[in-house]
Amino acid sequence: MHIKKIKIEGFKTFRWFELPLNKHLNIIVGDNETGKTTLLEAINLVLSSQLDGRNIQYDLNPYIFNSGMVKSYFTAIKNGEHASPPYILIEAYLDDGESSDLTRLKGTNNSEGENCPGLYLKVELNEDFTEDFSKYSKASENPDILPTEYYTTVWRSFADNSVATRNLPFRATIIDTSLSRGHLGPNKYISRIISDVLEDDQRFWLSTAYRKLKHSFMGEEGIKKINAHLAEKKGDVTAKTLTVAMDMSARSTWDSGITAHLDDIPFDSVGKGEQCRVQIKLAIEAAGDSNVLLIEEPENHLSHSNMYKLIEEIAQRGANRQIVLTTHSNFVLNKLGIDNLKLLSPSGDTMIMTDLSPDTKEYFMKLPGHDTLRLILSKRTILVEGPSDELIVQKAYKVQYGKLPLEDCIDVISVQGLSFKRFLEIGKLLKLDIRVVTDNDGNVDALRKKYKDYLGEKVGNINICFSDDEKYKTLEPQLLKANSLETLNAVLGTDFASDEDLLIHMGKNKTESALKVFEFDQDLEFPDYIYDAIRK
Repeated sequence: MHIKKIKIEGFKTFRWFELPLNKHLNIIVGDNETGKTTLLEAINLVLSSQLDGRNIQYDLNPYIFNSGMVKSYFTAIKNGEHASPPYILIEAYLDDGESSDLTRLKGTNNSEGENCPGLYLKVELNEDFTEDFSKYSKASENPDILPTEYYTTVWRSFADNSVATRNLPFRATIIDTSLSRGHLGPNKYISRIISDVLEDDQRFWLSTAYRKLKHSFMGEEGIKKINAHLAEKKGDVTAKTLTVAMDMSARSTWDSGITAHLDDIPFDSVGKGEQCRVQIKLAIEAAGDSNVLLIEEPENHLSHSNMYKLIEEIAQRGANRQIVLTTHSNFVLNKLGIDNLKLLSPSGDTMIMTDLSPDTKEYFMKLPGHDTLRLILSKRTILVEGPSDELIVQKAYKVQYGKLPLEDCIDVISVQGLSFKRFLEIGKLLKLDIRVVTDNDGNVDALRKKYKDYLGEKVGNINICFSDDEKYKTLEPQLLKANSLETLNAVLGTDFASDEDLLIHMGKNKTESALKVFEFDQDLEFPDYIYDAIRK
């Protein structure tokens, strides 16, 4: 069994979202706030009806609904217009291959009317409270916050049968080493996954031994003396006898009082990297026969060598499972393969490798990871032709705004030749903000022909920046045109008498000359097309 497609409507970041999934490995990459964690939560929710370890029906709150959808609803209602109440719908389209285990989940009860096995979870207005909800929404004194007490959840199969986790022939497991915990007490997360690894009789022995330990606490001579002293206070603070004892209630189990140790050091006291690696490996082991593993940023606190070992473990132990893994790491992407990549953009658009042309896909398969991630994780990208152009653009930005581009989440990437169009293909699909800085090479018509698919208003998110003046073919003469021979001699520490001699020198020493421009601490002018590229 595997999920072949996930659809999400109205849940947190996603107003409307759809993503096909590979049978085995899926690497989800995107900037902060693009919905990577929300995607994992949604998959787990539709497969288990659980959110943060609790049944969704008992954990409804206004903030799990898409804020845009909620705002649009209240705006329409306050304007006297008709609007449907906000809702959440998550659908998992399943593919069981040759297996018949999912036959009872097969049907057309989904938004596409597709006849396949699957599950859906919907959070919607309870019809019994329609009138109360309408009065709340129309009352001007009420805040624009959904009253979720009027909502209910529906969890059913595509065959329109109700489902229960215990009756499903599959399950999902979320593995997240970034889970926060309090400073007091043991790590509950590691205790829970250790408990999952243990056999039933081992858990029984551990619980029994823990209860005996707590009971023997009362027999300690020092504790008896403390309780005798406290008993003397009877009547001063309470009419009852005050004593200290270990909690023997059902809520006080071994995992609330016992912590794991590594080489006799408490788990929470070892290095963060080792904690992350152990937690992920234990969680995969504890997942047992889970069909779907949802892994949140496994690179947390890990060096490249330890990350290499961990990725090997994930690949081996998850070989027969579907894995959905989120990451910001170039290393993870390189190791697990860009062919498994799913890119999420801030606009909510997605891109998978099959969306690209065969040539572009092959290019990024041969040179995976690094620059692709830089492109997707930046607020804006400026593509340049080489390291000298990169330095000049960075300098121009600093002169203009008093800081480097990266401080504004703008990345300047040096690419070569045809690589420009490879990156632009990704940018067009994901509606990324990309500026290209390029020489005209003395032939503006050829340049326009090369980038004809990206010129004009039809591709508003991509701007090709170049000079129309064919007399100044490359960056060096353009810099000379924007300044003067005297100024550039001062920048470079030279004393050339002619423009031609200066340009020959700059052409032979492109990177060194650009570095001196970058380090120059006085005002400089830059070509207009550079200003176009850095314009906010």
